[in-house]
Amino acid sequence: MLYSKYVNKGTPTIVFIAGLGDSSDTWEVVQSRLSQEFSTFSYDRAGTGRSQSVSGPRSCVDLAEELAELLITLDVPHPYILAGHSFGGLIARLYASRYPHHVSGLVLIDAAAEYKELAYEEVLPDKLLAQNKENYSNPLMNRERIDKPLSYKQAAESILKSDLDIVILIRGLPGGDNGEWPYEEIMKIDQKMQENFQRLSTSSKCRMAADSDHYIHQDEPNIVIEEIAALIKGE
Repeated sequence: MLYSKYVNKGTPTIVFIAGLGDSSDTWEVVQSRLSQEFSTFSYDRAGTGRSQSVSGPRSCVDLAEELAELLITLDVPHPYILAGHSFGGLIARLYASRYPHHVSGLVLIDAAAEYKELAYEEVLPDKLLAQNKENYSNPLMNRERIDKPLSYKQAAESILKSDLDIVILIRGLPGGDNGEWPYEEIMKIDQKMQENFQRLSTSSKCRMAADSDHYIHQDEPNIVIEEIAALIKGE
């Protein structure tokens, strides 16, 4: 059984999906605040936090089905507001495409865009291209053993409800402390790709978190809390 943290106050339920390698602890501030008024659910995927490790490569479809099974097993009622950070945004999109009647909204928090590593190649110096390619193509480079090329293909081919409410939160700071990587240029690529998420639905909006780098839910938790609460209340 995967570790999870659930506060039940009726529906809808906010389901938090962490980024690659992160545990449910990443949501501590946001979940604690939102749990005062709404139902919330967070969990540790296999290979993270307090859940068991994984052996072979897995894909976003595997992770979406893992989440679906967990929610059914624990009898967590839908509809769900899925809040996905980074790679968790891909899982949220796959879940929403496979279970459209269970999802009433998506909040994509500096979410990963499919094939982002390939887009980075245009701004990377030659000495970093091999490392970037390895991060993209080798599942052993991440502790969850995620097959990124397959996961990206699955996300690119997924289809959401055309009017699904989607909030896209984009970081405004490049972050990073390794001077070799062109973080400013990478951020601009990410921002452009995330703005393009608006194509996923006719009911989507973007908001810039100007004072945040990748972990918006930790740098500016109020933004995440405000947008999720507004989505639930139909504001």
